[in-house]
This record gives sequence, C-alpha cells and structure tokens, in this order.
Amino acid sequence: MPQPCHIVFTTIHHPEILRHLYENIRCHNHLEEVKVWVVGDRKTPSSAAALAHQVSAQGLETVYFDINQQDVWGRGFALYPLIPYNTDGRRVFGYLRALEDGCETLISIDDDNFPTRDDFVGCHQRTGQQWRGPLLAEERGFHNICEYLVMEPPRPVFPRGFPFQLRVHANQARHASCPAGTVIGVTEGLWLEDPDIDATTWLNGKVKGVDYHGPEAFALDSSTWSPVNTQNTSVVRELIPAFVFVTMAWPVPGGRLDRYGDIWGGYFLLALMQGTKYRAAFGRPLVAHRRNPHNYLDDLRYEYWGMILTDWLLGILRDSFKPRCRCMTERVLELAEFLESEALKRLPAWCPPEISAFIRSTARNLRQWSEACRQIGV
Repeated sequence: MPQPCHIVFTTIHHPEILRHLYENIRCHNHLEEVKVWVVGDRKTPSSAAALAHQVSAQGLETVYFDINQQDVWGRGFALYPLIPYNTDGRRVFGYLRALEDGCETLISIDDDNFPTRDDFVGCHQRTGQQWRGPLLAEERGFHNICEYLVMEPPRPVFPRGFPFQLRVHANQARHASCPAGTVIGVTEGLWLEDPDIDATTWLNGKVKGVDYHGPEAFALDSSTWSPVNTQNTSVVRELIPAFVFVTMAWPVPGGRLDRYGDIWGGYFLLALMQGTKYRAAFGRPLVAHRRNPHNYLDDLRYEYWGMILTDWLLGILRDSFKPRCRCMTERVLELAEFLESEALKRLPAWCPPEISAFIRSTARNLRQWSEACRQIGV
C-alpha cells in the first residue's frame, strides 16, 4: 500500500538526520505512512546510501536517489539538464519522484532540520485538511512569523525573504473570516536554534531561537503573505506543481545570485494559490535548525541580488499577477508568461543585463517544470 506522506531532502553530507527522523516517526507511530527520498549530488558521500538502507531495514522506507539514477531517470524530462549539479535545486527531482509514487502530502526539509519532540509527521498532516478557525490578516499585507519565536539575545528578527521596506513594523494582525471550504494547502513549521534569517541579520550578531510561544497553528488570509521556504514545509498534492524551486547559482556582477530559490518559489506558490480554497498555515512542528557551517560575508554576496529584488518582485506579483486557469500546471505557465511579458518590462533601471537573463531563464524553467509535472500526470 503506497504511503501518503513523502519527505524529500537533498544533501552533500552524511545524512545523520535520517536517524532522527526515524526515531520521531517511530515514536509517533507513522512508520507505515511515510516514505523518505534522499536526493544525492556529486559531493554526497557513499555512506548516505548505506544509512538509507539501514533506516529502511528498521521500518522507515528510505530511497537514496543517487546521481547515476538521476541521470538515467532524467533523460525523460527536458527539465533535467536545466538544474545544475551541486545545487540544492536537485531537490525538485525528489518532488517529482514523490509525485510519481503517488504521495498525497509532500514534506520538504533541509538536511540540518532536526525533529524536536513535536509529532513531525502528525503536525504536517494538517496540510490538506479543512481549516475552520479565523484567518490572520495584516493591513500591510505581510505577517512576521519570527515574532512567535523567543530569541536570545532578545531582538526583533524577520524571516529570510521578508520585505525590507516593512521591517520597521511589528505585527498588527486582525482576525478575518474564514470562507467555507477553506483548506490548508501548505504548512510551514518554524525553527529553533538557528532561525531561517538572512545574512544581513546574522552579520548584526548571533541570535538563537530558544522557544516558541505561538499557537499549534495559525493560518493567513490570502491577502496576507509571509515567506515560505523549503525547510520544514509541507504541501498538498494538488499544489506540488505550484511548489516550484527557482534555479539559482546565476552569474551576476561580483559573484552569483543564490540562496533565494526557495524564497522566490514560496512567493510564487502563494501567488499561484490566489483565488483557490487553499491557505498557508504556520506554527508546529518545530525543528532544531542546526545550521551547517556558513561564511556570512559570502552568504551576503550570494543573497544580495535576491534581497534587493524581492521587494520589487512582491510588488508586481501582488498588484498584477492574476492567475485564471483551474489547473496548477496551467497556472505555472501563466506565471512564466507573466514574468516574460510584465516583469521584464518593469525591472528596475539599475539592474544589470544578467538579471534580465535570469528572469528569462526562470520563465523557461517554469515551463519545463510544468511540463514535467504534466508528464507524471498531475
């Protein structure tokens, strides 16, 4: 019997997280409901396959999808050569394999998102369920989910990808009515220890998430957004085609445009959900984000163009992108057309030509992602 819930992550490290996932999933009696995909890369050590086999033998079905298997399987998709090796964009091949295998709920994590005592799978099973409580709405259109974390030392922080022009404001949420038939389409759990914040915040001083004081879950009105990443995030099957990961590592003056692929993809997801029954929820399960070593100055170089363009992107998405098609794969094509026909014309004048090329490449990749999902039958 196929498992309804699939967990996907990519790694270039020994995936010790598998042992922790196994213990949490076993403890909460979900072993028969879950399948795990470990998407390897050229730098992934051979020990990853052995550990996946060991965890499978213990009762948590785990597939190590190595590069040789990816290369053979990927011949059937025009998308495949568009995703570089040695990038976290390889995770999308795990998404597609999960789709092929019939998953109903996809959970995306990073290899350093360790489960806490929360029922990791059980909390993510709210994805796809009806929501009957109130929704949160913000007059300015954005809600800072990091306000629910207790930080040491105490100071305000914002999730990576939160608009810079709004970072002077605290949350002022009001309750909005919940339309009948509302369904949670995406759930993002928060992160203790190292929160998902940007390089500018880390360079202003180390901060640690030590506790969470929010509700089990809260859902946002469709007019209110918050960044959605690929760390501890689940989506319902119908929305997997809209859960795009924007290919990064694009060459720009001074380095490359990177580290915003999940953020732009998350905002694309929220834009593609407009006018549907689906809403985004946040809260539990919490994970302990034990961040792999980072050079924050390098991170800043790679995040620079993503940071300064995200406010622009959000402005045009929220003001002008109005998807009309019912099918998500068709909506992704609408988004690709929007990027080429509208976004390119409205790029800030100070952008170098490499940014225009990046937008065109993103539109092309969205088309090929949509086609890959259609090939699988979504």
